[in-house]
Amino acid sequence: VAEPFALRSQSQFRLPPPPALDSGRYAADLAEVRAYGAADSTVRSVEQTETAQFWYGSSFTLYTEPLRVALTRSSESLAGQARLVALFHVASVDTQIATSDSKYAYTRWRPVTAIRTGAIEPDTAWTPLHVTPAHPDYPSGHGTYSGSAEGVLTALSGARTAPFELTSPTAPGVTRTYTTWRQLSVENVDARVWSGIHTRSADEAGIALGRTVARHVLERQGELLAAR
Repeated sequence: VAEPFALRSQSQFRLPPPPALDSGRYAADLAEVRAYGAADSTVRSVEQTETAQFWYGSSFTLYTEPLRVALTRSSESLAGQARLVALFHVASVDTQIATSDSKYAYTRWRPVTAIRTGAIEPDTAWTPLHVTPAHPDYPSGHGTYSGSAEGVLTALSGARTAPFELTSPTAPGVTRTYTTWRQLSVENVDARVWSGIHTRSADEAGIALGRTVARHVLERQGELLAAR
């Protein structure tokens, strides 16, 4: 079992359960991903498909550039920049530990399984735009990583920055421009729905969990970075 850096335990920030299978929120989530996340969707726009493709890659890779932007524009000393890098990665590691805890506490099925075999209008032929990873839906790992990164970058470099460009290994030749760290989180939430691999509830819960862990890490930074 992985040991966190700052969390008291893997379950310290375990999320509340996902929406009940007989709830209106669950039905709405499933209807959205069924329509917008299908490989042959007739309602997903070209721009939405491009966004899904852009964010399909590893969050670790995708957030390397935003971290580099924050460092390049930082007025901090070398020690201050090293602090940013350290806290960014401590938060991301602890967030992934917290993510796995919540995922396997609830083992909520992915949209592809819910749509093909669930009680709500089952469709055995439904196929998501992108291949579904082999771990539970709730919360979204992309979402938790994004929320964690947003939390640290906002706290240590400010919420807004001059426009910066971001590229993606899963969208060669495409460049997207942002001015806030929160914009990345918003796109991440939408992208995973439009990819057909997460419900919106799982994405939004992931962002919230990542922000919570980041806040906790930042509160303990004095202890974590103290000379030994």
